[in-house]
Amino acid sequence: MTILVLSDSHGHRSCVSDALDRVRPDAVLFAGDGLRDFADLPLPCPLYAVRGNCDWAIDSAAASVPDEDLVTIGGIRIFLCHGHKYGVRTGPGAAAAAALRLGADVLVYGHTHEALEMTVGPEESGTGVIASRRLLICNPGSIGEYPHSFGTLTVQGGQVLFACGDLCDTP
Repeated sequence: MTILVLSDSHGHRSCVSDALDRVRPDAVLFAGDGLRDFADLPLPCPLYAVRGNCDWAIDSAAASVPDEDLVTIGGIRIFLCHGHKYGVRTGPGAAAAAALRLGADVLVYGHTHEALEMTVGPEESGTGVIASRRLLICNPGSIGEYPHSFGTLTVQGGQVLFACGDLCDTP
């Protein structure tokens, strides 16, 4: 199963469409700031989305979208948030702590416009959080800002892998 991970499209609907065409995902996770870019967009798969700090000011329909969500896809529990309420500009520690409290296997967030992948586990904690089990932390960067980055989560046999790419890469 392939999950397209997007965040921070900020009006660049064509970049969202390009990423969908390129990845052809089984599901899409959107970590906020550009909900309007998904309006009337024909999606070939389920969309799981949360509201970012810029979604309130742009679209009142965003009020029906949660600030954060815990979704299960392919048996993997994913905590999805934009990250602004957890101060992710200074690091993912508070968001990782929330994900661990909820029993998530993966944390997906946005807001910083910078791609990131890290894993914390029982033996280590790069976030300042004492992790009792493994947590994969992912930020796809910004699909709306050059180089228009996105992520993919590949779920197979109970394992999950994260990879980043950008629309400037050759297919």
